[in-house]
Amino acid sequence: MSMAGPSTRVSGRAAWRFVSGHHMDGIARTDAGAFRRGTRPANGARMTAWNSLSRAERAALRLSLSTGAGAVLWGSQTHPEATEQTLTAVGAGAALASGYGAARWVGGWRHRREWVRPLHVALEGPLGLPEGTRPESYIHIPRDYPSRTDVGRIDLPAEFTGQAGTTTSTISEIIRTKLALSDVSVSYKLAGRKPHLVLTQTPRPRSKVLYSAEDVRALVAAAPESAPLIGLGPQERVVSVDLDSESPHVLVSASTGGGKSVITRTMTAQMLNRGAFLAVLDFKRHSHKWCKGLPNTLYARDISDIHDALVALGAEGLRRNVLVDDWEGDEKDCPVGSRIAIILEEANATITKLKRYWAAVRDSKEDPKESPAIDALREILFMGRAVKIHVLLVAQSATANALGGPEVRECFSTRILARYTRNAWNMLVPEVQPVPRSSRHVGRAQVVLGGSATETQVAFLTNNEARELAMSGTVAPPLNIWGPRHQGVSGDVTPDVTPDVTVTRHAGGHAGRDQEGSASTSRTRPALTLVKDAPAAAPTVDVPPQPATPPTVGVEKAPVEPEIPRYTLAAAAREGIVPMTDSALRQAKKRDSEFPQSTDGKFTADELQRWFRNRENARTGTE
Repeated sequence: MSMAGPSTRVSGRAAWRFVSGHHMDGIARTDAGAFRRGTRPANGARMTAWNSLSRAERAALRLSLSTGAGAVLWGSQTHPEATEQTLTAVGAGAALASGYGAARWVGGWRHRREWVRPLHVALEGPLGLPEGTRPESYIHIPRDYPSRTDVGRIDLPAEFTGQAGTTTSTISEIIRTKLALSDVSVSYKLAGRKPHLVLTQTPRPRSKVLYSAEDVRALVAAAPESAPLIGLGPQERVVSVDLDSESPHVLVSASTGGGKSVITRTMTAQMLNRGAFLAVLDFKRHSHKWCKGLPNTLYARDISDIHDALVALGAEGLRRNVLVDDWEGDEKDCPVGSRIAIILEEANATITKLKRYWAAVRDSKEDPKESPAIDALREILFMGRAVKIHVLLVAQSATANALGGPEVRECFSTRILARYTRNAWNMLVPEVQPVPRSSRHVGRAQVVLGGSATETQVAFLTNNEARELAMSGTVAPPLNIWGPRHQGVSGDVTPDVTPDVTVTRHAGGHAGRDQEGSASTSRTRPALTLVKDAPAAAPTVDVPPQPATPPTVGVEKAPVEPEIPRYTLAAAAREGIVPMTDSALRQAKKRDSEFPQSTDGKFTADELQRWFRNRENARTGTE
């Protein structure tokens, strides 16, 4: 009887390992079982995709590849043409499958790099995972987890028990922080041989909040006058900010396409519906086409107009402050007038342009070095809620330097962020951690108030819907602005501080002194409107009549010429010598070659009036 030699035994072991799915050298590289994939490396091996397969999966792959290779070899000898066609079809299918798999891998690469891998590094120590554990082998978090209720599952080691709750609380906090989840619950399933934890998130806000929907219209109608609806949060919770009791000013920060104009349009259309004035300061000229031409809206496009409007609004705020200071009752009952909303678009660039504009028109040592418009904006931001003037500041990067210092940025208790970066979040709301994951969903934003962030789907109004809403309620009287200059933009504006003033307007569009051929009309406007004060008549000097032949007494003296008063440009604007602001006069002096020459920086009333009359005649084509 013959006995099998060593080579026979080796061949038998190799064949058994091949068909059973064991590694060919007999050394286990993971904790994979017959039907269970491996999650931990063993014997110092690397955790590769092949090593993590169960023995049944490895055996099936080996047998299928061997059988396929044998079939191809046999078919190439017996039926070469059919085999070639079959291989071509199989190759095309394999190429398509490989391309699909590669596309899925590339699509998930960023998700694995940004979220799965950092979470694995943080959990490796608390879970006691051996070195080389693949994150995908136990972390099952899909790419779209921020919008899902069932966030995912994380497998735990078999020996994990979470004793005394310390380990479980630590792991839960790590997961919330690394995945940027706030409203999430962590449920531990430790019984059995496959312990794991399940992540469940609070239901996300609805995908769209359209004003055309009946329920949204009802919410807008029910919103308090001082708290316009912003949108809906999780579980249909209404998200709004009370401008009187919580935050008088709102900062909106988002990258391009983040919906900054939609957010401000949603809020201000409701405010206009409740009787507010709206001042849009938009040097881009087209951010809010929906409100152009509305009688309760001032739209300033040019930097000179934005400068004048801010100065006027700042003075109006000071007037209201005086009223509140003298009011003996509750401040909220002080009759300061209608609410005023100010949209300052692209604040970073606008403030920079205001600084350059003032540097260009400032030509007197008496003028302040800082732009009066920026100073007025700062004063408005620091004013109390009682004056009912609210700034909705829009900026892509609301840095402290761009806004005039960190104390100015602190005036915005409410901050709305959309499509933000981690740096922008940490700069604007560092007190809210972890940083919620920024969403690319249209209209999705984070509304931060009082150290709490609420994921919000902003209510969307079309341009026509916004105009209809703005004009369908209590419509404020129009802002009476003197001197329109550019496409209906209000030009030179100064605040009125008297309760009732009758303004005389002429056919040429100017208020004040009658000109030849102009028909004047009068109307009375309320205290909150912004108008140019009517210019006063040019001062005259009474000269006593002189005799035909002056008497001669001793030495003959020449008659004394009356002194003609001269004015600086600021004084000329203040006294109403010509119906222009001092900044507009300074610009004209720099650009108009026909501007009169000054004497020690001063001009006579006759010189300025003659120049202004000639300019108007040239502009209108009259003589």
